[in-house]
Amino acid sequence: MILMSKRISGDEACNMCLVDAISPSDQLLGSACQWALDILECRRPWSISLFRTDRLAPLAEARTLLNSVRAQIQKQNPNVIHPLVCIDVIEHGILCGPRNGLWKEAEALHELRQSDSCRSLVHVFFAKQSTSKIPGITDIGLLPRKINKVAILGGSLMSSGIATVLVLANYYVIMKYIDQNSLQNGIGRVKANLEGRVKEGRMTQEHYKKACTLLKGVLSYDNFKDVDLVIEDVPDIVSLKQQYFADLDECCPPHCIFASTTCIVNLDLIGEGMKPCREIVGIHFFR
Repeated sequence: MILMSKRISGDEACNMCLVDAISPSDQLLGSACQWALDILECRRPWSISLFRTDRLAPLAEARTLLNSVRAQIQKQNPNVIHPLVCIDVIEHGILCGPRNGLWKEAEALHELRQSDSCRSLVHVFFAKQSTSKIPGITDIGLLPRKINKVAILGGSLMSSGIATVLVLANYYVIMKYIDQNSLQNGIGRVKANLEGRVKEGRMTQEHYKKACTLLKGVLSYDNFKDVDLVIEDVPDIVSLKQQYFADLDECCPPHCIFASTTCIVNLDLIGEGMKPCREIVGIHFFR
């Protein structure tokens, strides 16, 4: 939906009364014709969704709800304007009638199309599309490697942020630390990140519990024998990174991909002591 920048399924749209019925694609034309005949022969009411009011709360309650949503959006996405514009349009339609709401929507859409946010989002969309069509890679049938289990080395804030992103995407994550105190602090930071999302209303308690089950802290490499990806996030000291990668070379499976967050150390230098068949990549995370 436009307000939350999320897609909804046909079933969800039907439950929200945005559509009247769901039909299999191969029966769509027949179902539509039957609906039209039922309306024509008065077997089904002809309700125009634009003028429906049965799902609207009383005016005072609706305004309270809209103001609450405004405050929530400003807290979650302070630099994004289009959700607030959507709420303004909805409020205008409630106060001034549905047709005035449509005119307000058209005006708001025209203004948003001229905004820097719109141009940026359009650029990001086409940039993402272009990455799915890379000559010599996507056009010869290569498929992305399946990643199920990810290990992270390092006790920095970035490591905790990376782990948070991964468990939110339903990856099983192992975080390795050098001592018990570092382990507790690191896992605690990830859980604090998740708890913050719950408090902000961006995550349910059920989702929080599920995400926590995907996270595990360890002090050894015993759990690395079946990892698909290792992300190294230790200080940019060449000898330190080389030692970590040498250890990983001995305990990780042959298909494992090794990733480093370094911006300054040559990846060939980091992995020069590893088996020749090993795959090492640079990886970066942005908010």
